[in-house]
Amino acid sequence: MVVGMRALGVGGTVLGVGLLALVWAAQNRSTPTLAIVLYLFISLVYLILVTHFSGWERLVSLRFVLGFALLFRLEASWMASVFTDDLYRYRWEGRLQLAGGNPYQERPGDPRWSALRDETFQLVDGKDFKAVYGPLVENLQREMARLSDSVWIYKAPAILADLALLLLLARWHGARAALLYGWCPLAIVEFAGMGHNDALLILALTLAMRYRSGFALGLAIAVKWWPALLLPAFVRADRRTAWAVLVPAVLFLPYLSDIRENADFASGFLGGWSNNPSLFWLIELVSPTRAAAKYIVLGLLAGVALLPLRLEQSVLTTTLAILLLSANVHPWYLTWLLPHWAVLAAPPLAVWMALTPLQYWGLTEWRTSGRWVERGPWNLVVYGIAAGVFFVWWVRRRRVQ
Repeated sequence: MVVGMRALGVGGTVLGVGLLALVWAAQNRSTPTLAIVLYLFISLVYLILVTHFSGWERLVSLRFVLGFALLFRLEASWMASVFTDDLYRYRWEGRLQLAGGNPYQERPGDPRWSALRDETFQLVDGKDFKAVYGPLVENLQREMARLSDSVWIYKAPAILADLALLLLLARWHGARAALLYGWCPLAIVEFAGMGHNDALLILALTLAMRYRSGFALGLAIAVKWWPALLLPAFVRADRRTAWAVLVPAVLFLPYLSDIRENADFASGFLGGWSNNPSLFWLIELVSPTRAAAKYIVLGLLAGVALLPLRLEQSVLTTTLAILLLSANVHPWYLTWLLPHWAVLAAPPLAVWMALTPLQYWGLTEWRTSGRWVERGPWNLVVYGIAAGVFFVWWVRRRRVQ
């Protein structure tokens, strides 16, 4: 136990120092190269650490693991949003609602809302597009705007959801799951650092799977719409979860309006534009147009979601299908796999998540020249290595069976 605790202590210290360096590097938004390199470094340190962790995890103190996990989040909470502009969009939509506007019908670029513009307005993304997040996110943005005008306050929902999931995984599965989730740089950076609302999504989905809860599934749909694909699997497991659709419907009532334009824009994540795709290029080859490709993707995803699998298998399979088939896969979308990784500890998931910081590499070109590279060599590295690890892992499992 002493050797194991000492090794974990050294690993945790390296992660903590690496995070401090990343917090410092994140101040340079215009050239994020160093921040990306440091993010990749701590992710690989984590991968090495959890690889050697197997075998003596039962000897590790849960308090020790949680202590480091909380320290990492405290460090990351001071990080500037070097990898995303989402916090500024959250803030604009929250302030818009306090001013009487409906985020599902208004655009940041509309001159009639020019009074909401300040020194951060240039960082608000999608100035020509209306809101696409679920109504739970919009409600939270409004309440955050009531609390403070600071951009940092919009990290609060993600930080609290992340901490709640960490404690729940520790309670349900012990120190091993707490370490796999709590020390993972992907969770630390994307939630405490960048404030992505996906923390709310995976917390709600984890609760929905654990308790077969229609309410929790409804909350997940009310964060991002795609968990609606999981409704058939939940209904197969427990018919009472069918009422989950009422939750986002009720939360949407204050924003009730025509959202066909929003839905059309949101469908672009499946096939309207491209960012870090993997299998989507195969779909493009057989599709007459890119616009048609999104309907092929949606059909394939619906087919996967309807497969007669156990609930947990269906959720994981559908999530993987979304990540592999969609045209647009932001690095933080990989956080959707974190609860599954914490429980299953499947090596291919760990490798894919550890390498995903490389997929921010296009940011440097975007910030310096304004040119967006849809498919860079980093995609080949990430997906190629992850696929290779999956193949080796699958072959070994087959031999054991």
